[in-house]
Amino acid sequence: MNNDSITSNTPTTPKTSNPNLFVPFLLILLCAVAIGFGIRYYRNTRGATTEIPWEVYFSEVNAGANHYSLEKRLVARLTDAAARIDAALYDLDAVPIADAFIEAHRRGLQVQIFTETDNIEEQIRRLQEAGIPVVDDKDPDSYMHHKFVVIDERYVWTGSYNTTYNGAYKNNNNVILIDSVQLAYNFTQEFRELFLREQVGKSSDRAIVYPQVKLSDGTQISTYFSPDHDTISPLLKEIQSAKTSIHFMAFSFTHDSLGKAMCDRFEANVDVRGVFEGRQVDKRYSEYNKMKQVGLPVVLDENGGAMHHKVIVIDGETVVTGSYNFSKNAETRNSENLLIIKGNQEIAAAYVAEFQRMTR
Repeated sequence: MNNDSITSNTPTTPKTSNPNLFVPFLLILLCAVAIGFGIRYYRNTRGATTEIPWEVYFSEVNAGANHYSLEKRLVARLTDAAARIDAALYDLDAVPIADAFIEAHRRGLQVQIFTETDNIEEQIRRLQEAGIPVVDDKDPDSYMHHKFVVIDERYVWTGSYNTTYNGAYKNNNNVILIDSVQLAYNFTQEFRELFLREQVGKSSDRAIVYPQVKLSDGTQISTYFSPDHDTISPLLKEIQSAKTSIHFMAFSFTHDSLGKAMCDRFEANVDVRGVFEGRQVDKRYSEYNKMKQVGLPVVLDENGGAMHHKVIVIDGETVVTGSYNFSKNAETRNSENLLIIKGNQEIAAAYVAEFQRMTR
């Protein structure tokens, strides 16, 4: 029997809505919508931290002053800092970044700067006049070539970007911002090593406390600092392990062992491609002509400024980046940082997309 067809002779009272229940429901709905918009706004606010523990940025050459440049991104991060900023900067001439350091100092944050002795110019002197501790490497024979900032002992900003006007607006550069207390500790220890060595004449522990760091999303990062640590062996190991592809972008590439390793992989049918900074290839030790001679598809950048990247992407999943040019000086003389990032195809895809943009 179909119960839907049963009718009852018992009188029923018509159902009516209860306004006392409707009003609280409406308030709950409005609150939920407001919270949703609030979360959405927070996650899209430029200084907000999301559940993703990294962000990758590239300069947009000749994009004009209105785009969200590397300079503006760094200023926003410095403005959001709460307690401490340690910055090892090869060169600083960007007025907005110097202003952000000074403003952070005036807000009571601990701000310290380490820089290259050859680049103590107007903006560095402004920091000194504002009372910010600034120390230089005092070594005219090698470069303090770092370009990193550690914020609140949690965030690491590093890559090829010098904090200059040209670095943000005319040169091709990359930055990776990483949210990791352990990685920040590695970079803070490197900063203290440099800062204390020149300030009080003594060194801190040169060992890297967290040589391999795993981020909350599974990304694995190995940290290396030259000249105190072996950087060439891990680089060669990664290149020699390539199975399908190597893409590189090199401001300066003069290291014979690295060049030979890439040519060897090319001859083993690995797809090896590269882009060189045009003004560097005529130098005596450049690997460009050697690679061209074996048929490796390498090209020169067409940017009127500098193609300043120092990046290798291997098999679409491993990224090498940092301040480290592929040279003997970077290995044995200069103060440099080198990150090898594995297990994150999204990060690798971002750098490959930059490579493709530069070579199309």
